[in-house]
Amino acid sequence: MSDPTAARNKDNYLKAKAAFNDRDVDRCVSHYAPDHRIRSRDMGPGREHIHQFLASTRQSWPDIQIVVEHAVAEDDWVMGHCLTTATHSQTVLGVAPTNRRIQATFWDLHRFNERGQIVETWNLMDSLAIMQQLGLIPSGR
Repeated sequence: MSDPTAARNKDNYLKAKAAFNDRDVDRCVSHYAPDHRIRSRDMGPGREHIHQFLASTRQSWPDIQIVVEHAVAEDDWVMGHCLTTATHSQTVLGVAPTNRRIQATFWDLHRFNERGQIVETWNLMDSLAIMQQLGLIPSGR
């Protein structure tokens, strides 16, 4: 990658995912700017919102792991295509734990500031796959 800013941002994106996988939400959040905004949800600015989002994800899916399948960086932007795997060990969407392994794909887009911190985030999760695996809707297979 010839653009050092894009390379730094991609590296920080991957470090944030690694921290999340290590169950270190605080280290993960350190890669986000103090005025970070989640644009795919109606939330105010500030790290506390991304911290709350990540901590609640960990609470719902304690053993969740994210595998970054692809990450593409250009200028201030990094886009990731990821696969998540977790055990359904907590009540999720009103469904009691089944202890099944759940897999879902998600895409995330991040804009970085000049310090290499994430300032804006958009997330797109394959919620249909999750609902199908939880038995909330038929899989159509």
